[in-house]
Amino acid sequence: MSEAHHEIENLRAPPGANMIAFGALLALSTIFLFTSYCMARALVGGFGAHLGTIAACVLATIAASIFLWWLVPFADFAEIFWLHLPADRRARENRCPFCGYPHESRPTCSECGRSTAPLPAWTLTARPVRRLACLLFPALLLACGMGEAWCVLDESRFVAECASSRDATYTRSRAFPAGFARMWVREDGTFGSEAWPELGREREWQTSDELRRERGLGWKRDADAADAEEKERGARP
Repeated sequence: MSEAHHEIENLRAPPGANMIAFGALLALSTIFLFTSYCMARALVGGFGAHLGTIAACVLATIAASIFLWWLVPFADFAEIFWLHLPADRRARENRCPFCGYPHESRPTCSECGRSTAPLPAWTLTARPVRRLACLLFPALLLACGMGEAWCVLDESRFVAECASSRDATYTRSRAFPAGFARMWVREDGTFGSEAWPELGREREWQTSDELRRERGLGWKRDADAADAEEKERGARP
C-alpha cells in the first residue's frame, strides 16, 4: 500500500457520523436476516421450537447473509461523505484537502503541514470488509433470536385460536413475512405447518391409470384437469 493510501486508511470520520452509518447498516442487516429466518422457519415446516429446526433455520440465515455483502462500500460511507468528497472539492478550489487553507500551488500546506496533493480515490480495502463482518455477527444473533421468538409467539397464538375455535380442523396462514405457509390442526389434536400447502400432494390419493403415473400425473389437481380436457375434447363435434 502506498503512503498516500496508508494515510487515507488511517483517516477516520467523526465518531457520530460513523455511529449513524453503522447503526443504519446494523438495522438494515437485522431486518433482512430476520425476514430470512422467518421464511426459513416456514420452509422447513413443522410446528414448535425444536433444536434441529432452529439449527437448519440458522444455517439458512447464514447462507442468506451472502446477499448483504454488496453493502461493503457503505461501511466506509462516513469517510467517503465526510473526508473524500470535501477533500475533492477543496482540491478543485486549490485549497488543502485536509484543512481547506489556500496552498497557492505549494506542495505542503503552510497551515497544517500536510501534502496538498489531492487525496487518492476511495478504493475497496480490508477496512470496510472488517467493519461489515463485525456488524453482521451481532445482526445475525439478534435476527435469529427475534425470528424464533416471533415464530413461537405466532404458534402460541394459533394454539389459543384453536382452543377457542369450534372447528376441529382449524387452519390459517403464518404471520408476516411467512404468509405463504399455513398452520393446521388435525382432529386428533396434532399441529403442523407446511409451505404452499395448496401445491402439496394428497398422499392418500393415487391415480389408477398407469399411463398417467408414468407421465407424472399423480397429482390430483393435474389429473382432474386432464379429465376435464378429455371431456371437453369429447364434447366437441
